Amino acid sequence: MNNLELLPVDSGKKMAELFARVELFETYMECFALPPYEEHFTAAEVEQLFARYAEKGLIILCLDTELYRCAGLLAAVPLAEDQEVAQIAQESGLNATDFWFLEEGGVGKAYRHKQIFSSMEQEMRQRIPVQGLLSRTKKINTASLKAHKKLGYRIVPGMTQVVKYQHLSGEERQDERVFMKYWPK
Repeated sequence: MNNLELLPVDSGKKMAELFARVELFETYMECFALPPYEEHFTAAEVEQLFARYAEKGLIILCLDTELYRCAGLLAAVPLAEDQEVAQIAQESGLNATDFWFLEEGGVGKAYRHKQIFSSMEQEMRQRIPVQGLLSRTKKINTASLKAHKKLGYRIVPGMTQVVKYQHLSGEERQDERVFMKYWPK
């Protein structure tokens, strides 16, 4: 990771300044336009999402300082800020004030298998004011499930969410996502 640097972003203004310069949209599409997600987003939609994440929570970017390109991204907000997920968590016996929710996380194709997700997640843990983290992924996303498990996350039994999204084909689809929590021992 010689040319990789973690960059915390905690303001919408800072995120707006970085968005196009670090090619965040391109990395986001590498993570979510390809299987298993195959989701369609516009640059404007992703820019708005990340501006909100920066205002409400924290973003950790991993920058390739040689190319000044986004190698990875991780965005989290206090769980209570995502009302739908907070309600699902409460119904599963979790207290929203004890957790932050990892809204987005991914690593660009050229940077995978270099412990970038782990590094960003560890940085996130150090910077948030609670101990618990909650994350969500597709049931079939074995790479994400494996990466989370290595970091100490465990699937919350019975805690799922049906997510509707626009598929690359243009049609609206939905699938079931599972939740994983990290809670230190």
